[in-house]
Order: sequence, then structure tokens, then C-alpha cells
Amino acid sequence: MSGADRLRRFLFEDAPLRGHWVRLDQSWREAREHQSLQPASLSLLGEALAASSLLAGSLKFQGTLSLQLRGSQGGITMLIAQATDSLGVRGVVHEAEGASAPDASFHDLTQGGQLVVTVERGSAIAPWQGIVPLDGGSLAACLESYFAVSEQLPTAMVLAADVHGAAGLLLQKLPTPASAGEGEEARIHDIWDEAVLRLRTLHSDELLELDPQVLLHRLFSNESLRLFEGEAVRFSCRCDRERVSVMLKGLGRAEVDSIIAEQGEVTVTCEFCQRPYRFDAVDVRQLFLETPGGEGSQRLN
Repeated sequence: MSGADRLRRFLFEDAPLRGHWVRLDQSWREAREHQSLQPASLSLLGEALAASSLLAGSLKFQGTLSLQLRGSQGGITMLIAQATDSLGVRGVVHEAEGASAPDASFHDLTQGGQLVVTVERGSAIAPWQGIVPLDGGSLAACLESYFAVSEQLPTAMVLAADVHGAAGLLLQKLPTPASAGEGEEARIHDIWDEAVLRLRTLHSDELLELDPQVLLHRLFSNESLRLFEGEAVRFSCRCDRERVSVMLKGLGRAEVDSIIAEQGEVTVTCEFCQRPYRFDAVDVRQLFLETPGGEGSQRLN
């Protein structure tokens, strides 16, 4: 498919409406290849990755945007989907044992949970967080409500995913110019309402299969649109040995030493990419080595 693994922005020429389209292909396959999931869970992970890409593309920031499911008593106990400002994506799902049916509904998967949207912009800036109630019938519906209530930004979104790809389309109504009169404001409102109605007619297979030019023309043939070239989306895991070292230090020397005594080494496997990080007794000793003069050090003259 033309335009796969790409996020593209578009604007309505005659109204303050903007949108983003995304399609994940190879990046989606790489993100899920180490995970064995029921179809419903797999679909929700794909939708979440598409949504995180759309949200990251609509913001001006440097860092990582995360969608994280917390507190769920349904078929999915944990879900994390992340996209960086450069559109590197990764995600992971944990299913409750025996609780995720192949055709489970969104409610079945997320019952009792909340979706937390987090934007991390480096250690020097406190993360921003927002809570998305999961009281809609789909992830897209929940995110629409969140934008309308919390951000006061009218938003319409469609998401779809299957074993081959994941895709999404985000449409937002920007504030009407202050100089606009009542007639102009009514015209813009009518264009928005019509655009949302047309978006609701979009089928999942159309979203997953059609090129953006064809898709947008089919939806908004009566409007003049400007479609931009866009940016590449790729699978990118941010794990590294340093991050794992920090995690092991957080466990404490006694806990890590007990694992070494029992197993001979500590192996930590990244949940996103399944890369293993191994630490033997020498590595652990070095890990907990304090400043000169501390544990395990030797003064040299």
C-alpha cells in the first residue's frame, strides 16, 4: 500500500478544520511480533498505537507520548502504547489468564480501567498527564470525549487494526477566528457537522486499505483539502542496558544478590522487543560499586 508506515497531515482550505491520517504496516508487525494475543486484544493494541501516533503528530513537543491502561478488571490487565515526537512507536499488552475471548468487546477488555495519557519531555520537565474515562464503546469514542470535555477541542476519530496493519484518522475543529460573523460561524459549524457525519460512514477495511488521497477524496469530495507529505513511522524500542541497570539498582543489592545466588545471573527481558539483558556476579558488583572508597573499591597509590 502506498503511504504505509507514514503519518500525514491535512487541512480544509475554507474552514478551520485539520486532520491527521496514519497507517502502520511494517512498524505494526515489528511491534507485535513477540506477542501472542487474542484477536480482540491484538486489535486494541493496534488501535492504541495508531492513536498514540495521531496524538503525537498533532502536538508540538519533544519527548514521548504514552497511552496506558490502568486498573482494568477485564480481559486486558495492562496496555501501553507509545509514540515519540519523531514517530518511533512501541507497545505491549498483558491479557488476564483465560479472560480475553477472541471476540471480546471493548468493555470486556477494559472493564473498570482508566486510560492515562502521559507526555514526557525529559527529566527536567515534569510529565503531563490526563485521564481518559473508558465509558465509550471504543477507544476512539473515549478519546473523542476526552478532547471535547478536557481540551474543549471538538474531535472525531476512527481507528482500525488487524493482523496486517493498523490505521487511524483524526479530525479536529479549531477555534473560529474572532473576526468571523454569525454567518461565517454557522457555515464553519455546518462544514464540521457534515465532515463528522461522513467520517462516521468510514468502514474499517477502507481505513486499512485505501491510500490517503483516495480516502480523503471519498470522504470530503465537496471540500478543498491540502494534504501534506508527512513523516515516516517506525518501530523503535527505547530499552538499553543503562535503563535496566537503574531498574536493578532500584531492587536493591540484597535482592539482586539473591537472584545471582539462585540462578548465577540476572536476566531482564524487555517486554516491548524481547531483547535480553544479562548481568553476572561481576556485572552486579560493578553495578553497585560506590564512589572511590566505597564498597568493593580499592585505593591505588
